[in-house]
Order: sequence, then structure tokens, then C-alpha cells
Amino acid sequence: MPAFPALTRRHCHRLLGAAALGGLLPALGACAAGSGGGAPGYTVSRQRLNEWLARSFPVTRGLLGGLAELTLASPRLNLLPASNRIATALDLVLVERLSGTRHTGGLDLDCGLRLDLPEGVVRMADVQVNRLSIDRLPPAQQALVSQVAPGIAEQLLQNLVLYRVPAEQLALARSLGWTHTALRVLPDGLRIEPGPAVAR
Repeated sequence: MPAFPALTRRHCHRLLGAAALGGLLPALGACAAGSGGGAPGYTVSRQRLNEWLARSFPVTRGLLGGLAELTLASPRLNLLPASNRIATALDLVLVERLSGTRHTGGLDLDCGLRLDLPEGVVRMADVQVNRLSIDRLPPAQQALVSQVAPGIAEQLLQNLVLYRVPAEQLALARSLGWTHTALRVLPDGLRIEPGPAVAR
């Protein structure tokens, strides 16, 4: 992970102006962090991430040409700092539309993260389903669903919003002209560190 340079005097002056105009108290903290050589940023707790993720569920998608309906709900998030990814367990409901039969099960996945700066959100990326199980489904149907459902779930969850960056943090980054943000998965949360674009 590249280290970000400390804030310059010019950047701090711009921050102070932004704080005066917009009441951006975090900007003052960023100046203090910059003067000490650290990169401005903040950590979102695991609990907060779980709360935000829950807002995006349930999600539903048709399967098998509309013959069945797959619903994913009740996400439980786990952090994987070693790979800079997150894992999520989900409850699953499969409904056969013709008969109305309802099956329950579960799904486990892991994914990377990316910052959508124009929208101000952190999204899921590179979603990979690791396990999918459906209770009391006949073997032939289980095999068919196991072939189709993981790909559908990955498409469904790709780019899903995990967290929305506070408006004051976005204003701070934009006032400095920062376009690069490092996302680091920690044992207890997600570290968001804005900074200037990395020179190539």
C-alpha cells in the first residue's frame, strides 16, 4: 500500500478556507494530521458497515427463465484484512413460481472493495460465491440451481453499495483536488484514506 505524503502548507490553508465556509470540522483535524506527517482518513467500524450493508437487502432476481425467484437477505459481514477483502454470509430463499414451493438456504461469498468517488460510495467488487446450499431441494434441481445461482448472485451483488462516505469527507477531498483513495480492510473495520493521485 503506497504511503501518502503529508499535507503541504498550501493544502492546509485551503482546508481552513473550506472549514470556514462550510463548517468542515474534519478539515481542521486533517491539517493537524498532515502537520504530524500522517495521512488524513478515518475508520468505519464493523458494526457500522453491517448496518449500511443491511440497507441494501433484500435483493431478488429471477432464475431459470422466470421459473424461479431467488431472494438474498440478512447479510452478516466478516472482515478479511490479510486479503484486503470482506466476506458475507446471506440467507437465501428460492421460490418456484408455478407451484409456489418455497425453499430456504444460505450463501457465502467474499469480495473486494472500490470507491465510487462521483457517487461517494464504497461498492462491492470482484464478488465470488464460495458456498450455496438450499434445504430440501431434490438432487436434480439442486444440481441445476447450483450451476446457475452462483453466477446470478455474483452479478446481483457486483457494485452493491457497502457504505456511503459522509458529505463533509467528500467535500474535503474535492476541495483538495484529491482523486485517489486507499481502502484498507482492518480487523475491526474499514480504513478510508484519501490522497492525491499516485504518480505513474
